[in-house]
Order: sequence, then structure tokens, then C-alpha cells
Amino acid sequence: MKRILIPVFLGVLFLTLQTTWLALPFIRWIRPDIVLVLTLYLGISSPPISGGVLVFFLGYLMDLFSGNGFGLYAFSRPFLFYCAQLLKDRIYLESFPSRSLFVFLFALAEGLTLLILLKALNPEHLPNLYPLFFTVFLPQSLSTALLSSVLFSLLKKGSSLLYAEPGTGIGGK
Repeated sequence: MKRILIPVFLGVLFLTLQTTWLALPFIRWIRPDIVLVLTLYLGISSPPISGGVLVFFLGYLMDLFSGNGFGLYAFSRPFLFYCAQLLKDRIYLESFPSRSLFVFLFALAEGLTLLILLKALNPEHLPNLYPLFFTVFLPQSLSTALLSSVLFSLLKKGSSLLYAEPGTGIGGK
């Protein structure tokens, strides 16, 4: 039960932080996407079915909070989760640069996916989406990548403490 409730709680907490504190006017254009970092962490550390359902739920909540009627995050977050699942055994993710590059590339991929889907779903009302890539998605991807290594370390340490076997935690053998 802990394996489901704690990531749900963290996801709702990260989503709340992202939509309230990280939406302040002075950091709005470089706002890191901490829910994306949680999505990618779950992609490399959780089982495919329960993690995929959880990530879909978080994407759906992001759509609800953002007022997005298309369900773009409900589509893109599970897509990124399963891409991270496919790559988790092929990429070394133990160093700061590798984790940051991993998250940066996935954040850019999500930005491009969202731009393509928005353009395909609503072509006449959204003519100038491509400059948003350089003014919004690129700075947001960089800030997310810089924050990702710290969050990965905290999530890894927290999950090792929470899910440790009795007697093998701190002070155990």
C-alpha cells in the first residue's frame, strides 16, 4: 500500500507546489516542471503497470489544474514514463550530468510533443507556437534539468528509507 500512496501523495504535493509557488511572476518563465522529474523517476524505479496508472493520474490532474481540455498531459506523461522504462537499463543515471541530460532531453521531447499535438488538434487558432519553444520550453527544460539531480537524489534516498527491509535501514546490517 505504501508503494502506491506515497508516490500519489508526492505527485499531488509536487503538483500543488508547481501550480502555486512556482507560478510566481518572477520565476514563471523558468518554472521547473517537478512533476516531470517525478514522472521520470517513477519511470526508472517503478513497475510498468502501477507506475503507468499513477503517471496517467498525475497527467490527468495536470490537465485539470492547467485548464487544458485536450488531455495533453494525460497522454504525454505516460508516454514519457514508458520511454523512460525502455531506456532505464540502457543509460547510466548515477551521475549529476547524466541525470540532468536525461531530464533535459525528455523535457524537450515533451515540449515538442505538446507543440505538435496542439498544432495538429487546433491549427487555425494557434499560429505562433514555434517561438514558444525558445522562449518557454527551452528555459523550462534547462531549469528542470538543473533541479532534477537534486530531486532524484532526494527521491532515491527517501524511497530507500521507506521501502527498506526491517533491520537493513539506518544502523542495520
